[in-house]
This record gives sequence, structure tokens and C-alpha cells, in this order.
Amino acid sequence: MIPLIVACHGRFADELVKSAAMVYGEVGSVHAVTFMPGEGPDDLLRKYEEIVTAEGSPEAVLLLVDLFGGSPYNAAVRLASAHEGMDVLSGVNLPMLLELLDSRDENSTVPQLVESAYNASREGTKSFRTPLAAAAAPAAPAAEEAPVVDRRAGRPTSGHMEIPLLRIDNRLIHGQVASSWAKVVKCDAIFAIDDDVAKDPLRAKLLLQVAPAHLQAYVISVDKAIKVWHNPMYADRKILWLVSRPGDIVRLIEGGVDIKKVNVGGMTHREGCKLISQAVAIDADDLAAFKKLNEMGVKMTLQQLPTNAEEDVMPKLANIQF
Repeated sequence: MIPLIVACHGRFADELVKSAAMVYGEVGSVHAVTFMPGEGPDDLLRKYEEIVTAEGSPEAVLLLVDLFGGSPYNAAVRLASAHEGMDVLSGVNLPMLLELLDSRDENSTVPQLVESAYNASREGTKSFRTPLAAAAAPAAPAAEEAPVVDRRAGRPTSGHMEIPLLRIDNRLIHGQVASSWAKVVKCDAIFAIDDDVAKDPLRAKLLLQVAPAHLQAYVISVDKAIKVWHNPMYADRKILWLVSRPGDIVRLIEGGVDIKKVNVGGMTHREGCKLISQAVAIDADDLAAFKKLNEMGVKMTLQQLPTNAEEDVMPKLANIQF
């Protein structure tokens, strides 16, 4: 796997790598290089060479730096110019780094990674209010708009859509979902299911802006999700479902949705809540809903990122009282 070296002024590289790990999970062969006051290009070159040596002196390495023409860039070029398989890419940011972590594999080449990183960096630059020429994505659907139905011949007339992942995450669509989970489950659409958000056009719009550009995404109510589940026109779709609270899953099951497993990813702390993991805080209603789901035979696992191990939720609830 091609090593990545992230080098920036100050401690930005170190924090950028940590932020990427927070979203994507811990991975190997990703190195942060700081450039502090009093250091010069020779210090940076020495740091780069030490990393390359520690990696086994591979010919192919990609160096990601902050500023074109800055000291991290100039020192990186000095290293790369002596190795045909190395390259230097300036303007490093979080979307770029996350794309590299996801697309990098044993068969990747440096030119392929450079192209992927550049496209991700450009696609990651969006404005809430100002249209940008580079962001010529289709208009987002309204919050309560049902998925568009393709009524061509050959569509299923019975059956249900596939739900490769049903995740409890009260942030609904956000970086971890867009950059990690959607790719892992290989879905072709995302449902963010929340009654309150579905009624709030601004919150719905913000969520839809975060969704990956290549996926359809919808913000819908629980009742709308149940109706779509029962519509056979969507039986050939593979859709990632996101909900905010376990109580909504109880409603989905009572509405006839076939749910056997739930990923409990993130429930932020609120007044009156108790932590059952670093990322999950529950109140009395949540506790009752989890117990109800357990009685319904639903397997519930704590797993913040795809790279984390799954943990059974129920033992975490054993000593919780309100």
C-alpha cells in the first residue's frame, strides 16, 4: 500500500491525520510531519527520509502538503525528484485525505491516487448560499419528496428493497456516513428518517448537501419510510437507512418493516442522559426502546466506524437505571 506523508506548517498535519482517523478509522502508512518555527527545508527533508526508510524505502510515496511553493512543498519536491514513483500534491484538506484512505489499496498507483485526491478536494468545496461552477450537482429533493420512481418495463411487482445497514445516528447524514459507511455497504441511496427534520426545510437541505454526490439521498418521515418499504417499485434498490432514535425503529417494525439488525453509531449527550459508550448517550425512552427491540429479536451492536469491532448493546444496558 502506497505510504502517505502529510506535511504542513505548524501542527496542522498532525491534527488533520487525527481528524481523518476520527472519521475513517485508524489506518497504517499515513504519516504527519510538522514544520515548526526555527526549522528549515533540511529538517523537513530529514523527516521525510526517515519516514521513507521506516516504510522500507518504497519507490512509490505520495506527499501531501498545505501550500504550493512553501517549505513543506519545496522539501517534498527535493525528495520526489530523486524517485520516479513519488509525487507531491499541494492543498491538502480533509476530503482529499479521506478519499485517499478509502481508494488506496494494493493495486493503486500514485497517479491514480493523485487524480482521486484532486477530484475529492474539488468536490468537497461547496457553498451553502453561493452557486459554484464546479459544483454542478443535481438539485436536492425536497424534504418530504418521495424517491423518483422509474416505471420502465421490468420493474419488480413484489418484494422489498434491501437495507444493507440501518444505523442509529442522530447526526443522520454526516462525514462518517458519507465517507465510510456508504462506501462499505455499497448502497445506491440514503434515507435520513426523522419526523422533525423532515418538517424543517433548512435542516433537510443541510443534510442533503452532505450526502455523496453520486448517491440519491432523501429526508423523510417514519411514516413515509414505511410506505416506501411496502412499495414493490423499490424492490431492486439497496438503501442505507439512518434514524435518530431507537424508538423510531420500533415504529418502523410495527409498520411492517423487516429489521433484524441495527448499528448503534452515535447518540449525542442530552440532559438526563447516561453514557453507554463514548459516542452513545441514552435517556429513559431510549432504554425502553432498546429493550423492546431486544424482545422483538433485533440484534443491536455498537460500532461507530466500519473499522471498529462490533459490541453487543444489551450488556451495556444491564446496570442503567433512570
